[in-house]
Amino acid sequence: MKLVAQALVIAGTLCVATAAQGQKRQNADSSRLPAISPQAQLALDELAPRFASEVSQIQGWFRDRPVLYYNFGDVPQPVPVGHVYWPIHGFDAAGNPVAMRGQRPIFSTIPGLPDYSGVWRLIYVVAADRAKSNELRDVAAIHAVERRNRVVLRDANQTLNLPIVARGSRLANDSTPAALGWYAGRDVQYFDFGVVGATPVAMWRFSRAVDNTGEPVILADQNSIVDSVPATTLFPDLWSISIVRVDSAYTANAIKNATALRQSGFMIDPPKVVRNLPITVIDGKPAERAPSPLRLFADQRSPLPPSPTRPPQ
Repeated sequence: MKLVAQALVIAGTLCVATAAQGQKRQNADSSRLPAISPQAQLALDELAPRFASEVSQIQGWFRDRPVLYYNFGDVPQPVPVGHVYWPIHGFDAAGNPVAMRGQRPIFSTIPGLPDYSGVWRLIYVVAADRAKSNELRDVAAIHAVERRNRVVLRDANQTLNLPIVARGSRLANDSTPAALGWYAGRDVQYFDFGVVGATPVAMWRFSRAVDNTGEPVILADQNSIVDSVPATTLFPDLWSISIVRVDSAYTANAIKNATALRQSGFMIDPPKVVRNLPITVIDGKPAERAPSPLRLFADQRSPLPPSPTRPPQ
């Protein structure tokens, strides 16, 4: 019995020591994360998995043709274009980026901060051939190694629509998995809608009443109307929204194009809101969006190769 008691004491001591070591490692990992402001921490907390949701598709009209789009919310005006950094090994003979295995992009801001829009200027971080994937996880670290001449920054001259969402969120009617990136060393999830323009274009919504604050009540049965869809590689994902004031005699969806709208004689309020609304379906067919380099050239394999299998004994 005495030996059993001694064994239990030793086991308990080992468990406590192991737990303490684990907590110590966890605290050390947390201490290595770059410090962020309380505002940034609050914004990051809003991206936790408990806030995950399905982003629904919304119906609209383009010249009498139905379109479907996703809503990623209001965008500040003037539109702030963030920076998304992507460490790569270099470029091939055709000028295409040579991706690091499993390397995530690094974002300069997140939703909830005043400089966030979901639209980004892509910056390549050209590192040495022996650089390891995901060693760089925050913007400050990138600029620190740039000052030591260990990397070279190269503007890709492309603007991308990469809305960041709560981890675990998904797109309705789309099985494409979300991707992971970094913000200040922390995990963030985003969707990749490819190369876009950064200038808002016109969208019209309809109203026949106002609420008690004087704000228009959107006519729920009337689809939004746009007069631009992707005809080139630059998608118009940012929409400057005007309100059309219709009367009680108007039948929802009687107007389905911008020409008929302008000829209707209805009063149109000047735009007050810009939203990030990527169109993904046009006339029942997927829109042919230009993929971003992050998706087109990414090496999605695990950052490290699998451990070698031991030969049989």
